[in-house]
Amino acid sequence: MYSQGWLIVGWVLVLLGLITRRPLGFVLGAIVLFSAGASYLWDRYCLWKVEYRRIFTPRRAFYGETITFTLEVTNRKLLPLAWLEVMDELPQELVPLRGRVIPSLRQRRHHLVHLFSLRWYERVRRHVTMRCTARGYFALGPARLRSGDVFGVTIRGSDIDRVDHLLVYPRVVPLSVLGLPALHPIGDARSHRLTFEDPTRIVGARDYLPGDPLRRIHWKATARTQSLRSKQYEPTTSHRIAVFLNMDTLGRYAEYRGFVRSVLEMVILTAASVTNWAIEAGYLTGLYANGYLPQGLRWVRLLPATGSEHLAGMLESLAKVFPTPVMPIGDLMQLEARDLPWGTTAVVITAVTDEPLHAGILRLRDGGHTVVLVLVGEEAEEVAGVQNYRVATTRAWHALEEIDLTERAT
Repeated sequence: MYSQGWLIVGWVLVLLGLITRRPLGFVLGAIVLFSAGASYLWDRYCLWKVEYRRIFTPRRAFYGETITFTLEVTNRKLLPLAWLEVMDELPQELVPLRGRVIPSLRQRRHHLVHLFSLRWYERVRRHVTMRCTARGYFALGPARLRSGDVFGVTIRGSDIDRVDHLLVYPRVVPLSVLGLPALHPIGDARSHRLTFEDPTRIVGARDYLPGDPLRRIHWKATARTQSLRSKQYEPTTSHRIAVFLNMDTLGRYAEYRGFVRSVLEMVILTAASVTNWAIEAGYLTGLYANGYLPQGLRWVRLLPATGSEHLAGMLESLAKVFPTPVMPIGDLMQLEARDLPWGTTAVVITAVTDEPLHAGILRLRDGGHTVVLVLVGEEAEEVAGVQNYRVATTRAWHALEEIDLTERAT
Protein backbone atom coordinates (compact mmCIF):
# COMPACT_ATOMS: atom_id res chain seq x y z
CA MET A 1 0.00 0.00 0.00
CA TYR A 2 2.97 2.27 0.57
CA SER A 3 3.63 4.44 -2.54
CA GLN A 4 4.17 8.06 -3.47
CA GLY A 5 0.61 8.34 -4.81
CA TRP A 6 -0.93 7.23 -1.51
CA LEU A 7 1.22 9.75 0.38
CA ILE A 8 0.05 12.57 -1.88
CA VAL A 9 -3.59 11.52 -1.43
CA GLY A 10 -3.17 11.37 2.35
CA TRP A 11 -1.56 14.80 2.66
CA VAL A 12 -4.16 16.35 0.32
CA LEU A 13 -7.00 15.00 2.47
CA VAL A 14 -5.34 16.25 5.64
CA LEU A 15 -4.80 19.73 4.20
CA LEU A 16 -8.33 19.92 2.81
CA GLY A 17 -9.72 18.87 6.17
CA LEU A 18 -7.74 21.59 7.95
CA ILE A 19 -8.57 24.30 5.40
CA THR A 20 -12.28 23.49 5.16
CA ARG A 21 -12.42 22.59 8.84
CA ARG A 22 -14.02 19.25 8.02
CA PRO A 23 -12.93 16.53 10.52
CA LEU A 24 -13.93 13.74 8.13
CA GLY A 25 -11.36 14.75 5.51
CA PHE A 26 -8.67 15.15 8.16
CA VAL A 27 -9.45 11.70 9.65
CA LEU A 28 -9.47 10.03 6.22
CA GLY A 29 -6.15 11.62 5.35
CA ALA A 30 -4.65 10.55 8.69
CA ILE A 31 -5.86 6.97 8.15
CA VAL A 32 -4.27 6.89 4.68
CA LEU A 33 -0.99 8.27 6.01
CA PHE A 34 -0.99 5.85 8.95
CA SER A 35 -1.74 2.89 6.68
CA ALA A 36 1.01 3.92 4.28
CA GLY A 37 3.47 4.27 7.15
CA ALA A 38 2.50 0.88 8.60
CA SER A 39 2.80 -0.70 5.15
CA TYR A 40 6.26 0.85 4.77
CA LEU A 41 7.40 -0.50 8.14
CA TRP A 42 6.12 -4.02 7.45
CA ASP A 43 7.56 -4.06 3.96
CA ARG A 44 10.99 -2.95 5.14
CA TYR A 45 11.30 -4.75 8.47
CA CYS A 46 8.88 -7.72 8.33
CA LEU A 47 11.67 -10.32 7.85
CA TRP A 48 14.29 -8.47 9.88
CA LYS A 49 15.42 -10.53 12.89
CA VAL A 50 13.17 -13.43 11.93
CA GLU A 51 14.87 -16.78 12.53
CA TYR A 52 13.89 -20.16 11.18
CA ARG A 53 15.39 -23.57 11.94
CA ARG A 54 14.60 -27.28 11.86
CA ILE A 55 15.07 -29.40 14.95
CA PHE A 56 15.10 -33.18 14.72
CA THR A 57 16.95 -36.01 16.41
CA PRO A 58 18.12 -38.57 15.66
CA ARG A 59 19.25 -37.78 12.15
CA ARG A 60 19.17 -41.43 11.12
CA ALA A 61 16.24 -43.71 10.38
CA PHE A 62 15.45 -46.95 8.60
CA TYR A 63 13.40 -47.29 5.47
CA GLY A 64 9.67 -47.29 6.29
CA GLU A 65 10.07 -45.56 9.67
CA THR A 66 8.52 -42.22 10.58
CA ILE A 67 10.47 -39.28 11.96
CA THR A 68 9.29 -36.12 13.65
CA PHE A 69 11.05 -32.81 13.28
CA THR A 70 10.15 -29.39 14.62
CA LEU A 71 9.84 -26.17 12.64
CA GLU A 72 10.79 -23.22 14.85
CA VAL A 73 10.18 -19.59 13.89
CA THR A 74 11.28 -16.72 16.15
CA ASN A 75 10.42 -13.02 15.78
CA ARG A 76 13.11 -11.05 17.65
CA LYS A 77 11.72 -7.52 17.29
CA LEU A 78 8.85 -5.28 18.45
CA LEU A 79 7.10 -5.31 15.07
CA PRO A 80 4.53 -8.15 15.00
CA LEU A 81 3.88 -10.19 11.88
CA ALA A 82 0.30 -10.59 10.71
CA TRP A 83 1.38 -13.46 8.48
CA LEU A 84 4.53 -15.39 7.68
CA GLU A 85 4.70 -18.14 5.08
CA VAL A 86 7.46 -20.76 5.29
CA MET A 87 8.15 -23.01 2.29
CA ASP A 88 10.66 -25.71 3.23
CA GLU A 89 12.03 -27.80 0.37
CA LEU A 90 12.13 -31.56 0.99
CA PRO A 91 12.88 -34.65 -1.11
CA GLN A 92 9.87 -36.53 -2.42
CA GLU A 93 11.10 -39.63 -0.58
CA LEU A 94 10.11 -37.92 2.70
CA VAL A 95 6.32 -37.78 2.79
CA PRO A 96 4.64 -35.54 5.41
CA LEU A 97 1.71 -37.32 7.00
CA ARG A 98 -0.19 -34.05 7.21
CA GLY A 99 0.23 -30.47 6.09
CA ARG A 100 0.16 -28.60 2.81
CA VAL A 101 2.58 -29.83 0.15
CA ILE A 102 3.18 -28.20 -3.24
CA PRO A 103 5.48 -29.29 -6.11
CA SER A 104 8.96 -27.84 -6.50
CA LEU A 105 10.65 -26.68 -9.68
CA ARG A 106 13.52 -29.04 -8.93
CA GLN A 107 13.22 -32.70 -9.85
CA ARG A 108 12.10 -35.14 -7.14
CA ARG A 109 11.56 -32.30 -4.65
CA HIS A 110 8.49 -30.69 -3.08
CA HIS A 111 7.71 -27.87 -0.64
CA LEU A 112 6.13 -28.19 2.79
CA VAL A 113 4.19 -24.98 3.40
CA HIS A 114 3.31 -23.49 6.80
CA LEU A 115 1.59 -20.22 7.67
CA PHE A 116 2.36 -18.42 10.94
CA SER A 117 1.33 -15.24 12.73
CA LEU A 118 3.85 -13.90 15.25
CA ARG A 119 3.59 -11.31 17.98
CA TRP A 120 6.58 -9.29 19.14
CA TYR A 121 9.40 -11.43 20.53
CA GLU A 122 7.38 -14.61 20.01
CA ARG A 123 8.63 -18.10 19.18
CA VAL A 124 6.35 -20.63 17.47
CA ARG A 125 7.02 -24.33 16.99
CA ARG A 126 5.20 -26.84 14.87
CA HIS A 127 5.83 -30.58 14.75
CA VAL A 128 5.84 -32.47 11.45
CA THR A 129 5.77 -36.26 11.12
CA MET A 130 7.19 -37.72 7.91
CA ARG A 131 7.52 -41.23 6.56
CA CYS A 132 10.78 -42.38 4.97
CA THR A 133 9.76 -44.12 1.75
CA ALA A 134 13.27 -44.78 0.39
CA ARG A 135 16.83 -45.23 1.56
CA GLY A 136 19.29 -42.43 0.91
CA TYR A 137 21.13 -39.39 2.21
CA PHE A 138 18.60 -36.60 1.90
CA ALA A 139 18.99 -32.82 2.06
CA LEU A 140 16.26 -30.86 3.85
CA GLY A 141 16.21 -27.28 2.65
CA PRO A 142 16.74 -24.57 1.66
CA ALA A 143 13.67 -22.72 2.91
CA ARG A 144 11.98 -19.52 1.76
CA LEU A 145 10.22 -17.04 4.03
CA ARG A 146 7.56 -14.61 2.79
CA SER A 147 5.76 -11.87 4.67
CA GLY A 148 4.36 -8.38 4.17
CA ASP A 149 1.80 -5.88 5.41
CA VAL A 150 -1.58 -6.71 6.90
CA PHE A 151 -3.29 -5.69 3.67
CA GLY A 152 -1.43 -8.28 1.62
CA VAL A 153 -0.34 -5.64 -0.90
CA THR A 154 3.42 -5.62 -0.29
CA ILE A 155 5.26 -8.95 -0.05
CA ARG A 156 8.91 -9.50 0.77
CA GLY A 157 10.80 -12.79 0.51
CA SER A 158 14.00 -14.15 2.02
CA ASP A 159 15.91 -17.41 1.46
CA ILE A 160 17.29 -19.49 4.33
CA ASP A 161 20.26 -21.37 2.89
CA ARG A 162 20.69 -23.72 5.83
CA VAL A 163 20.46 -27.36 4.74
CA ASP A 164 20.09 -30.29 7.13
CA HIS A 165 20.64 -33.92 6.21
CA LEU A 166 18.78 -37.09 7.08
CA LEU A 167 20.30 -40.53 6.58
CA VAL A 168 17.81 -43.31 5.83
CA TYR A 169 19.24 -46.81 6.07
CA PRO A 170 17.97 -49.48 3.66
CA ARG A 171 15.42 -51.91 4.98
CA VAL A 172 16.80 -55.05 6.63
CA VAL A 173 14.83 -58.29 6.40
CA PRO A 174 15.51 -61.73 7.94
CA LEU A 175 17.39 -64.21 5.78
CA SER A 176 15.83 -67.34 7.25
CA VAL A 177 13.57 -67.69 4.20
CA LEU A 178 16.63 -67.45 1.97
CA GLY A 179 18.03 -70.70 3.37
CA LEU A 180 21.70 -69.74 3.24
CA PRO A 181 23.94 -72.66 4.29
CA ALA A 182 26.71 -72.46 6.86
CA LEU A 183 29.26 -70.46 4.89
CA HIS A 184 32.16 -72.86 5.32
CA PRO A 185 35.32 -71.74 3.51
CA ILE A 186 35.85 -75.09 1.75
CA GLY A 187 32.29 -76.12 0.98
CA ASP A 188 28.75 -76.23 2.24
CA ALA A 189 29.18 -78.83 4.98
CA ARG A 190 27.14 -78.07 8.06
CA SER A 191 28.26 -78.47 11.65
CA HIS A 192 27.06 -77.31 15.03
CA ARG A 193 30.33 -75.53 15.73
CA LEU A 194 32.09 -73.94 12.77
CA THR A 195 35.88 -74.23 13.09
CA PHE A 196 38.19 -72.67 10.53
CA GLU A 197 41.93 -72.29 10.10
CA ASP A 198 43.82 -69.01 10.28
CA PRO A 199 46.40 -69.03 7.42
CA THR A 200 48.39 -66.27 9.13
CA ARG A 201 49.24 -68.53 12.09
CA ILE A 202 51.33 -71.59 11.19
CA VAL A 203 51.68 -74.06 14.07
CA GLY A 204 53.50 -76.88 12.27
CA ALA A 205 53.46 -79.18 9.28
CA ARG A 206 51.56 -82.30 8.26
CA ASP A 207 51.61 -84.81 5.42
CA TYR A 208 50.49 -83.46 2.07
CA LEU A 209 46.94 -84.43 1.14
CA PRO A 210 45.56 -84.54 -2.41
CA GLY A 211 43.70 -81.30 -3.05
CA ASP A 212 45.90 -79.07 -0.87
CA PRO A 213 46.52 -75.80 -2.77
CA LEU A 214 50.04 -74.93 -3.87
CA ARG A 215 50.29 -72.06 -1.41
CA ARG A 216 49.76 -74.48 1.49
CA ILE A 217 52.89 -76.57 0.77
CA HIS A 218 55.54 -76.11 3.47
CA TRP A 219 58.67 -76.00 1.30
CA LYS A 220 61.19 -75.90 4.14
CA ALA A 221 59.67 -78.94 5.81
CA THR A 222 59.44 -80.68 2.44
CA ALA A 223 63.15 -80.10 1.78
CA ARG A 224 64.06 -81.29 5.26
CA THR A 225 62.01 -84.50 5.18
CA GLN A 226 62.34 -85.16 1.42
CA SER A 227 58.55 -85.63 1.20
CA LEU A 228 55.71 -83.24 0.51
CA ARG A 229 54.51 -81.50 3.64
CA SER A 230 51.66 -79.04 4.07
CA LYS A 231 51.37 -76.17 6.49
CA GLN A 232 49.18 -76.75 9.53
CA TYR A 233 47.31 -73.66 10.63
CA GLU A 234 45.96 -72.73 14.02
CA PRO A 235 42.24 -73.44 14.25
CA THR A 236 39.94 -70.49 14.88
CA THR A 237 36.22 -69.84 15.01
CA SER A 238 36.54 -66.45 13.31
CA HIS A 239 35.59 -66.45 9.67
CA ARG A 240 35.52 -63.63 7.14
CA ILE A 241 32.69 -62.83 4.77
CA ALA A 242 33.16 -60.36 1.91
CA VAL A 243 29.95 -59.02 0.39
CA PHE A 244 30.41 -57.86 -3.22
CA LEU A 245 27.56 -55.64 -4.43
CA ASN A 246 27.00 -54.98 -8.14
CA MET A 247 25.29 -51.63 -8.80
CA ASP A 248 24.84 -52.42 -12.50
CA THR A 249 21.21 -53.36 -13.24
CA LEU A 250 21.30 -53.24 -17.05
CA GLY A 251 24.38 -55.27 -17.92
CA ARG A 252 27.52 -54.56 -19.92
CA TYR A 253 28.78 -52.00 -17.43
CA ALA A 254 25.93 -49.51 -17.81
CA GLU A 255 27.84 -46.45 -16.61
CA TYR A 256 25.94 -43.94 -18.75
CA ARG A 257 22.72 -45.82 -19.46
CA GLY A 258 20.89 -45.30 -16.20
CA PHE A 259 19.50 -47.98 -13.92
CA VAL A 260 16.33 -49.84 -12.96
CA ARG A 261 15.36 -48.32 -9.63
CA SER A 262 13.24 -51.20 -8.34
CA VAL A 263 15.97 -53.76 -9.08
CA LEU A 264 18.69 -51.51 -7.67
CA GLU A 265 16.83 -51.01 -4.40
CA MET A 266 16.26 -54.74 -4.10
CA VAL A 267 19.96 -55.40 -4.66
CA ILE A 268 20.90 -52.90 -1.95
CA LEU A 269 18.27 -54.31 0.42
CA THR A 270 19.66 -57.82 -0.09
CA ALA A 271 23.19 -56.61 0.66
CA ALA A 272 22.00 -54.83 3.81
CA SER A 273 20.20 -57.96 4.99
CA VAL A 274 23.22 -60.19 4.33
CA THR A 275 25.63 -57.88 6.18
CA ASN A 276 23.22 -57.58 9.10
CA TRP A 277 22.87 -61.37 9.30
CA ALA A 278 26.64 -61.89 9.12
CA ILE A 279 27.40 -59.39 11.88
CA GLU A 280 24.72 -60.89 14.12
CA ALA A 281 26.23 -64.33 13.49
CA GLY A 282 29.61 -63.06 14.71
CA TYR A 283 31.45 -63.14 11.37
CA LEU A 284 34.08 -60.63 10.32
CA THR A 285 32.20 -58.95 7.48
CA GLY A 286 33.40 -56.63 4.73
CA LEU A 287 31.52 -54.71 2.07
CA TYR A 288 32.69 -53.93 -1.47
CA ALA A 289 30.52 -52.16 -4.05
CA ASN A 290 31.30 -50.72 -7.46
CA GLY A 291 29.23 -47.60 -6.80
CA TYR A 292 30.78 -44.46 -5.37
CA LEU A 293 30.06 -42.36 -2.30
CA PRO A 294 29.44 -38.57 -2.13
CA GLN A 295 32.92 -38.05 -0.66
CA GLY A 296 34.63 -39.09 -3.90
CA LEU A 297 34.72 -41.35 -6.93
CA ARG A 298 36.31 -44.29 -5.13
CA TRP A 299 34.27 -47.44 -4.80
CA VAL A 300 32.88 -48.67 -1.49
CA ARG A 301 35.56 -50.61 0.39
CA LEU A 302 35.01 -51.59 4.02
CA LEU A 303 37.42 -54.25 5.23
CA PRO A 304 36.08 -57.21 7.24
CA ALA A 305 35.35 -56.37 10.86
CA THR A 306 32.64 -57.01 13.39
CA GLY A 307 30.53 -55.09 15.88
CA SER A 308 27.52 -52.77 15.75
CA GLU A 309 29.59 -49.72 14.77
CA HIS A 310 30.97 -51.54 11.74
CA LEU A 311 27.46 -52.65 10.78
CA ALA A 312 26.27 -49.03 11.05
CA GLY A 313 29.12 -47.98 8.76
CA MET A 314 28.16 -50.56 6.14
CA LEU A 315 24.49 -49.60 6.27
CA GLU A 316 25.47 -45.93 5.98
CA SER A 317 27.52 -46.70 2.87
CA LEU A 318 24.58 -48.60 1.38
CA ALA A 319 22.33 -45.62 2.10
CA LYS A 320 24.68 -43.09 0.47
CA VAL A 321 26.06 -45.07 -2.47
CA PHE A 322 25.35 -43.67 -5.94
CA PRO A 323 23.85 -46.02 -8.56
CA THR A 324 26.50 -45.31 -11.20
CA PRO A 325 29.11 -48.12 -11.30
CA VAL A 326 32.73 -46.98 -11.47
CA MET A 327 33.92 -50.34 -12.85
CA PRO A 328 32.49 -53.79 -13.65
CA ILE A 329 31.91 -55.82 -10.52
CA GLY A 330 34.16 -58.57 -11.87
CA ASP A 331 37.08 -56.16 -12.07
CA LEU A 332 36.46 -55.09 -8.47
CA MET A 333 36.39 -58.73 -7.35
CA GLN A 334 39.74 -59.40 -9.05
CA LEU A 335 41.20 -56.25 -7.57
CA GLU A 336 40.17 -57.09 -4.01
CA ALA A 337 40.80 -60.86 -4.21
CA ARG A 338 44.53 -60.43 -3.64
CA ASP A 339 43.98 -58.73 -0.28
CA LEU A 340 41.36 -61.13 1.09
CA PRO A 341 42.67 -63.66 3.63
CA TRP A 342 42.62 -67.24 2.43
CA GLY A 343 39.32 -68.99 3.07
CA THR A 344 37.12 -65.90 2.96
CA THR A 345 33.57 -66.52 1.81
CA ALA A 346 32.60 -64.07 -0.95
CA VAL A 347 28.87 -63.37 -1.22
CA VAL A 348 28.28 -61.78 -4.63
CA ILE A 349 24.94 -59.97 -4.98
CA THR A 350 24.05 -59.01 -8.55
CA ALA A 351 21.15 -58.53 -10.94
CA VAL A 352 23.23 -59.25 -14.05
CA THR A 353 25.83 -61.87 -14.98
CA ASP A 354 28.48 -61.08 -17.60
CA GLU A 355 32.00 -62.09 -18.59
CA PRO A 356 33.76 -59.84 -16.03
CA LEU A 357 31.62 -61.41 -13.29
CA HIS A 358 32.63 -64.92 -14.37
CA ALA A 359 36.28 -63.86 -14.43
CA GLY A 360 35.97 -62.38 -10.95
CA ILE A 361 34.39 -65.53 -9.56
CA LEU A 362 37.17 -67.63 -11.10
CA ARG A 363 39.81 -65.35 -9.55
CA LEU A 364 38.23 -65.66 -6.11
CA ARG A 365 38.02 -69.43 -6.35
CA ASP A 366 41.62 -69.70 -7.51
CA GLY A 367 42.59 -67.62 -4.48
CA GLY A 368 41.12 -70.20 -2.11
CA HIS A 369 37.82 -68.44 -1.44
CA THR A 370 34.31 -69.85 -1.40
CA VAL A 371 31.84 -68.00 -3.63
CA VAL A 372 28.09 -67.73 -2.97
CA LEU A 373 26.11 -66.04 -5.74
CA VAL A 374 22.84 -64.25 -4.90
CA LEU A 375 20.94 -63.38 -8.10
CA VAL A 376 18.37 -60.60 -7.89
CA GLY A 377 15.59 -60.65 -10.45
CA GLU A 378 14.70 -63.04 -13.20
CA GLU A 379 17.17 -61.89 -15.86
CA ALA A 380 20.44 -62.95 -14.23
CA GLU A 381 21.70 -66.38 -15.28
CA GLU A 382 23.06 -68.91 -12.84
CA VAL A 383 26.79 -69.65 -12.76
CA ALA A 384 28.04 -73.21 -12.68
CA GLY A 385 30.39 -74.35 -9.96
CA VAL A 386 29.14 -72.06 -7.21
CA GLN A 387 26.14 -71.97 -4.89
CA ASN A 388 23.31 -69.98 -6.53
CA TYR A 389 20.37 -68.30 -4.83
CA ARG A 390 17.73 -66.12 -6.43
CA VAL A 391 15.74 -63.20 -5.03
CA ALA A 392 12.66 -62.73 -7.21
CA THR A 393 11.40 -59.23 -8.00
CA THR A 394 8.15 -60.10 -9.77
CA ARG A 395 6.31 -58.11 -7.11
CA ALA A 396 6.91 -54.49 -6.22
CA TRP A 397 10.21 -54.20 -4.36
CA HIS A 398 8.64 -52.23 -1.52
CA ALA A 399 6.20 -55.10 -0.78
CA LEU A 400 9.04 -56.94 0.89
CA GLU A 401 6.94 -58.93 3.30
CA GLU A 402 5.68 -61.02 0.36
CA ILE A 403 8.96 -61.41 -1.51
CA ASP A 404 9.63 -64.87 -2.89
CA LEU A 405 13.08 -66.24 -2.09
CA THR A 406 13.81 -69.55 -3.80
CA GLU A 407 17.05 -71.48 -3.60
CA ARG A 408 18.55 -72.82 -6.79
CA ALA A 409 21.69 -74.82 -6.24
CA THR A 410 23.96 -75.83 -9.08
